[in-house]
Amino acid sequence: MRPAVRTAVLATLAVVAAGIVWWVSGRQHSIENVWTLLASLIPFILAAETIASLQPYWFRRGRLVEICALGAFLVVFCFLVPKIFAAALDDDFNRLYSWMRILVPLLILCLALMLRLGGAIPAATRRVSYAGILVMLSGIEDLAFQLLRGKPLADRWDWADHMTVRLGHVASRNEALAFIVVHLLLAALILFLPDRFWHRIGGGIRRRSGTVRQRTVSVRQRAAARTR
Repeated sequence: MRPAVRTAVLATLAVVAAGIVWWVSGRQHSIENVWTLLASLIPFILAAETIASLQPYWFRRGRLVEICALGAFLVVFCFLVPKIFAAALDDDFNRLYSWMRILVPLLILCLALMLRLGGAIPAATRRVSYAGILVMLSGIEDLAFQLLRGKPLADRWDWADHMTVRLGHVASRNEALAFIVVHLLLAALILFLPDRFWHRIGGGIRRRSGTVRQRTVSVRQRAAARTR
């Protein structure tokens, strides 16, 4: 499959999956079960693969890199930030938490997008995407929140739905800490996986795109030689 077609298919699937997840569970302010959690990850995975499949040279004209960067910023700043402010002003913690669950993955994808458009290889964008989502799912922010308040850690983490649905019960303090450590170790593992692992996932797109670029350069060189 050609890189442009693959990217278009992945992008379409990501949008459709996000729409379905939002329509089915977007109005829920908590994670009801592990299937809801897994379903919410599908749009993220498809979006991460879309970004990894992008070819940076597609964006080298017309300030497209800058436009993409500012466009991503505007989505966060002009849509999600007002939604978060509104939930905070209404003192609606559940709704605030729901918007934060959207904001953080979007920020991870924005970082991956800027890396890819800046010339990073697909493996680098995948590492950032998948390690980032594991850090988010670890619950480390819940730990940091409690530590920054300067109070003892809670004995039961009954607010951490993402832990509860996977453990099958409300996490104790020790279970929550172990949960965080396991996820951080998995994130570290992803960061150190070799490039060849990610290239297999990409289906050889990197090699094919490199061949296309080499052919393009050769054509330009031959055309330049004729005009001399």
